[in-house]
Amino acid sequence: MIRFAIGRPPGTLLLALALLALGSAGAPAQSTAPGAGPDAPALALPNQRDPLPGVRTGGMPASPEAWRALAEDGFRLFVDLRSEAEVTAETRAAAEGAGLVYERVPVAGDADLDLGSARALHLLLDDPARGPLVLACASGNRVGALIAVERFWLHGESAESALALGRSAGLTRLEPAVRQLLGLPPLPPPEPAPPGP
Repeated sequence: MIRFAIGRPPGTLLLALALLALGSAGAPAQSTAPGAGPDAPALALPNQRDPLPGVRTGGMPASPEAWRALAEDGFRLFVDLRSEAEVTAETRAAAEGAGLVYERVPVAGDADLDLGSARALHLLLDDPARGPLVLACASGNRVGALIAVERFWLHGESAESALALGRSAGLTRLEPAVRQLLGLPPLPPPEPAPPGP
C-alpha cells in the first residue's frame, strides 16, 4: 500500500513508485487458488478470499460475468451457505448456467453452527473430486465461522489456529459465537473513547 505524505516533494512519490515497480517486476506470482495470479480477473465475489488451496470464499457473485469468472478460474462447485429465505431460483440457474455445480449448506446464524453443518462442509472440503470450490454467503462471515468450527471439531486443529483460519476466510460478526464454540475466552470489551475537548 502506498501512503501519500503531505508536504513531501513530488519526486519522492515518483521514486517510491519506481522502486515499487522494480521490486514487483521480478517477484514470483503467488497462487493459493485457481486464477490467483497476475492475470487473474477482477474479484468475482465481494470480500473475496482464498484461505485454503482450491477454496475461494466471500459474498455472492453480483453478475453473470462474475459467475462465469469463477468457472473460468477453474472452480467446479459453488456452495451457498445462505438461509432458505435468502436464496432464489435464479441463484442456482446462474451457477449452473456458468458451468458450476450448485449445492447448499444453510447457515442462517450462530444456531446453525452445529456438528451437522460442520460435517456437511467437511465432506465437501475433503473430497478432492468435488473441488476446487467456492463457499459463499452474503458477506463471507458465515463461511469463515463454519470453516473455523469444521477445522476445530473435525480436523483437530487448535482453537487459535481454527479461529485464525476462519478470520482469513471472512469471519467477522459471528466471532463471539465461534469463540464460545471453540472454548476460547470472549473478546475483551472495546475501550471507551476518550472524552472530547
